[in-house]
Amino acid sequence: MSSLTSAQRNAVNQFVAATGATSRSAATYLRSNAWNVERAVDDYYDSGATAPPKKESKALVELFEKYKDPEEPSTIGIDGTINYIQDLGVALEDPVVLALAYKLDAPTMGQFPKQRFTKGWQSMNADTIPKMKKAVESLSADLANDPTFFKEVYKFTFGFVRPQGQRVLPLDSAVEYWKLLLEDKFPNEDVFSKWITFVTEEHRRAVPKDTWNMLLDFVVNVLGSEDGLESYDAEGAWPSIFDEFVTYLRR
Repeated sequence: MSSLTSAQRNAVNQFVAATGATSRSAATYLRSNAWNVERAVDDYYDSGATAPPKKESKALVELFEKYKDPEEPSTIGIDGTINYIQDLGVALEDPVVLALAYKLDAPTMGQFPKQRFTKGWQSMNADTIPKMKKAVESLSADLANDPTFFKEVYKFTFGFVRPQGQRVLPLDSAVEYWKLLLEDKFPNEDVFSKWITFVTEEHRRAVPKDTWNMLLDFVVNVLGSEDGLESYDAEGAWPSIFDEFVTYLRR
């Protein structure tokens, strides 16, 4: 397992969470299916293999009880979340909080349902605060060094912070999370500042999911490419906001 990449370890964790199989079995099935989790899980069940589900960790249940919402005891609410994140030694505005929410499959900000909380931490083999702190350190490193994992967390963030019942993300929220996640992904501070000025002063619209998702691709594959804006294909499948931004930059 130590020779696996971060993305492969994530795949193993997903497989184990879905099947209850051992990490060794997970790696075997994943290798046979080009590390595609969905195909590997199908292959696992098609083979007739079974594995007993993991018992709910007593330590995790006790930890959950410490932070649960007294009015909704099946969930850690906003106050419990704040206390929990602080006990992990993490600042609330640290991007790793989003990575943790992704790994625990949190449905929205300030909520950790019990089943998802215990299942997520079991998949990371952590059932105490010290173990969780080490896992969070690993998530932080993955966020910084693994582009695939970063992209997964970035795409997850849209639905996580979007107001319930809405299809788009309010512009002020999008800007806040772009500053948190993407500022250092832009080629330099000046270009990032121009993007923020453009969306707040010229475009001035809420952000749909495709714009949110494709901004990262635009930053990495266009702005971050050797040819920069010259590599931008206006006839490509980019949302129109990127055509407008390229025009804005070329003024």
